[in-house]
Amino acid sequence: MNRKKTIRIIIAILLAVMVSVIGYKYFFLGYTFEAIVPQPNYSVNLSMSFTGNGEDLAVRTFLPVNEHNQVISNEYIGGEGLDFRREITPLYNRGDWTQYQAEGPFTVNYSFNAMIRAMEFNIAPDLKIPDRYDDSLDYFLKSTDVIQVNDPLITSLAEELKADNIYITDIVKSLFDYVYGLGSRPFKGTTDAVTAAKLQEASCNGKSRLFSAMARHLNIPSRLVGGLILTTGSKRTSHQWIELYIAGYWIPFDTLNGHFAELPGNYLALYRGDESLFRHSRNIGFDYRYDIRKKTLANNRLEGFLVGSSFNLYHILTDFFKISIAMNVLQFLLVIPLGVLVVVFSRNIIGINTLGTFLPALMAMSFQGIGLLPGIVSFIFVLTVTVLIRIPLNKIGLLHTPKLAVMMIVVIMSFIGLTVISNFLNIDTFSALNSAALLPIAILTITSERIAITIEEEGFKHTILIMIQTLIVMSVSFIVMSSVALQALQIAFPELLLGVISMNLWIGSWTGIRLSEMVRFRELYHES
Repeated sequence: MNRKKTIRIIIAILLAVMVSVIGYKYFFLGYTFEAIVPQPNYSVNLSMSFTGNGEDLAVRTFLPVNEHNQVISNEYIGGEGLDFRREITPLYNRGDWTQYQAEGPFTVNYSFNAMIRAMEFNIAPDLKIPDRYDDSLDYFLKSTDVIQVNDPLITSLAEELKADNIYITDIVKSLFDYVYGLGSRPFKGTTDAVTAAKLQEASCNGKSRLFSAMARHLNIPSRLVGGLILTTGSKRTSHQWIELYIAGYWIPFDTLNGHFAELPGNYLALYRGDESLFRHSRNIGFDYRYDIRKKTLANNRLEGFLVGSSFNLYHILTDFFKISIAMNVLQFLLVIPLGVLVVVFSRNIIGINTLGTFLPALMAMSFQGIGLLPGIVSFIFVLTVTVLIRIPLNKIGLLHTPKLAVMMIVVIMSFIGLTVISNFLNIDTFSALNSAALLPIAILTITSERIAITIEEEGFKHTILIMIQTLIVMSVSFIVMSSVALQALQIAFPELLLGVISMNLWIGSWTGIRLSEMVRFRELYHES
């Protein structure tokens, strides 16, 4: 049996074992990817600024709460010089900042983390509108100044859209399609239901009120929901959508963005009811801004799922945790083979030339604590320092090993100086290097040695080309190794490492032309 055939048999056995174990977990042990795949986590900071004019001051806004599809954590409430009071009702959680005879500028910072799951409801097609509801729902069937349930325009429009439909799904779909089809326009202030119907265009609040008014007229309880659509960046716009009470559930509908009986995983609910997101005293120069960042974190159901499941690494990792080995370190170690696989694939299949064999993976590992951008900055910084210090050291004719020692000492001293300067100038990118600690510094000093040797052996221009290729491979390795999804999958399905071994065996037996060689010798390749 030849070498290639032996490797193929080993790969086939490893993959068969991997697929069999995963299949057994999925079909017989009840493993579900919904409980394993990480969820997006949003970090939200609300900053409000205003100035007291000597009179009593009050600023109010709504604060999110835990619901069946959203989990709020790490809540921080600030506001120096102001009194804070929280009011909680079945429909909202409101924060009030007040001060008697307030003078001077004030700043309030309110921050929290939100983990939200998308919602989707299937409405039974044969449901009919009930004749009556529990008395507690009467409030959500009433007419108001802006939701004019009994206005002739609303009643005639609702009846026309209902037509001969008798099932609630068909009726709601007809109302929804009509309101969704109206023009969208960002009106300032309040747009009531009648105005939206007359203008045939409205913003989210006007469309929501029109949809609500027609639903209430047809005896379907409805309520407005106010909140935020969470997207990375800064924003000053809120959003409104509708919930209809159907078969015992409050089901969401967004007539502006076309979400029927569903909501995406970035809709944060703040309050229920026809409210304004902010209320404040007059003439205080009130301003606000939401700053939102998105980060992927482990699914909040993952730990509970793994505790009751077999054939995963959770219990082993928990034992390590008991002896003071951080769980996140062990989770990260599980994806190191994936980062190394990136390097192997890049060198052997693509044909990328890097500094050292596994140095890109080691660099990616060392930069996990400081982030990719500071890692790239420090990488370029080492290159610059190495090149600059090499010139005078070569002129004085030092021997090779003492020269490398001096260069590494200069690199370390330069990092210390960079940290001091970044703290003084409050530059966040460089300040992140403060957390680099020993591992990144050690890796970068090794890198400085490799750079110096490569410059002496290959020349400066060739070294720059290798550095660029190393930086590319390191960045891809960093992205792979920092993936929370891959970490979670490795804990739940450690047999995936058999697939990684199989990939390395396949690459190790590769005798074909590398992709870079195909590009380099493309003329000869086409002629043949």
